[in-house]
Amino acid sequence: MMTAQATIILTTHNRCELLKKSIQAAKRQSVAVDIIVMDDNSTDETSEMMSRDFPDIPYYRSSENKGPCYQRNKGIELSKTKIVFPLDDDSILNSQYTIEQTLKEFDDPQVGAVAIPFINILQDQIIWTQAPDHKQIYVTHAYVAAAHAVDREKFLAIGGYREIFFYMGEEGDACIRLLQQGYYVRLGMADPIHHHQPPNRISKRPDVFGRQNDILFPYFNAPINMLAISLLGTTLKGMWFGLKVRRPLYMLEGFYRGYKTALNKIKMRQPVDQDCFQTYRFLKRKQIATLQEIKPYLNSKTF
Repeated sequence: MMTAQATIILTTHNRCELLKKSIQAAKRQSVAVDIIVMDDNSTDETSEMMSRDFPDIPYYRSSENKGPCYQRNKGIELSKTKIVFPLDDDSILNSQYTIEQTLKEFDDPQVGAVAIPFINILQDQIIWTQAPDHKQIYVTHAYVAAAHAVDREKFLAIGGYREIFFYMGEEGDACIRLLQQGYYVRLGMADPIHHHQPPNRISKRPDVFGRQNDILFPYFNAPINMLAISLLGTTLKGMWFGLKVRRPLYMLEGFYRGYKTALNKIKMRQPVDQDCFQTYRFLKRKQIATLQEIKPYLNSKTF
C-alpha cells in the first residue's frame, strides 16, 4: 500500500448520497490519500451506507450535533499527514488531480493554508478563490471551508477552529490567527472543486449565525484601539444588509446573540497585533494580493 500524501476529511450531516459521491471522487485521486468521515449526528442512511459501501474508511459519528467546526477539528487531530483537506460532504473532487496540484502549492514554509478554486456548480460556472496566473504567488484573507487545505501542524498550533462559531465565519477567524503567526493563505490554481451548494439558499440560520459571528470576529481578534470602531462598522453594515434583503429581524437576532455571547466569553478574547489586523483588513479589501505586497509584514514575523 502506498503511503498517503494527504488526508481528506469529509464532514457530513444527513447528505448520504452526496457523501457517497464525495468519497468516490476522493478515492480516484492521482496521489494516495487517507479519507476520514466525520458525521455530525446524521439521522438518514449515512451510517448504513458507510458500513455497506466503505467499510475500509474510518467513520466517526457524534451522538449530538456539534457543528462543522468541531468535526473538522477532530478530523484534523486524527489525521497523520502533514497536509489535510477538510472538505464538506457536498465538495466533489471532479478532477483526479486537484489534491496533487494543491500539495505542490505548500512549497513555501509560510503557507498556512491554500484556498482551492471551486465552482458552485448548481448555480453558475464562476471559478472562485483562484489565483490569476502562475507568474507569482497570490494571497487572500481567508479560504472558503468547502474548498481548502491546511498545514496540520500550523493549524493545530493556533488551536484549530474556535468551535463557538459553530456555523459560518470560522474561516476568517482561523486565518487571521494563522496570519498572526506569520502564515498566509495562498490562492490555488488546482482544477476546481465542484461545490453542490443549492441556488438561492435563504434561511434564518445563515442570517442569524452570520451576524452573530460577524460580531465575534472583531471581538475576539481586534486590538483594543480598533475594537469599538470595528464593532460599530460591522453592526451598521449588517443592519443595512438586513434592510436591503428585507430580513432585518434575523439580523437583529444575530447581533443580539453575538453581543451576548461576547459578554459571556470575555476570556476568549485574544486580540492580534495592530499590524496583523491591518494586514488582514487590507487582504479582505483587495481579495487578491501578491505575496510581495505583504512580505514586509511576514518578514516582521520571522522568529
